[in-house]
Amino acid sequence: MDSSIYIRNSVQHNMSSISKRLSLRVPAIVIYRGLNDTRLEELFPEFFTGVTRRLTSTNRANSELQFTTTTYDSQIQIKEIFKLKVLHSNSTEVIYTTSTNIVNDPVIESIVYTHVANVLYALLMLETGYVNGLMERQT
Repeated sequence: MDSSIYIRNSVQHNMSSISKRLSLRVPAIVIYRGLNDTRLEELFPEFFTGVTRRLTSTNRANSELQFTTTTYDSQIQIKEIFKLKVLHSNSTEVIYTTSTNIVNDPVIESIVYTHVANVLYALLMLETGYVNGLMERQT
């Protein structure tokens, strides 16, 4: 199994958009299901007080999901687009682009960077769990 993971960065300095590219050893359908999973919001609503995250667009033909997260007063909006590209039977490239309606605000930038880091970490943990499950099944 190929163990190479790469992350390619593309950041615009006005902070309106960030794009990351990951290659994961996980089938696209597993990533798709993970991104659509709402159990975190259901089990721990206290972490989502004051914000709403909803799926705003899905295009299965292009393997694309778009989410919009807004504060209740709609002052801050974060749009996320996940594009999934099958590389091999158990390997998928994820292009993750996030943008916000607020630029040049260091507090918002910090929040968005932390959010992006958490999303990337979650995707890497999804891969770790998937690969470990495959190895467990083989033994």
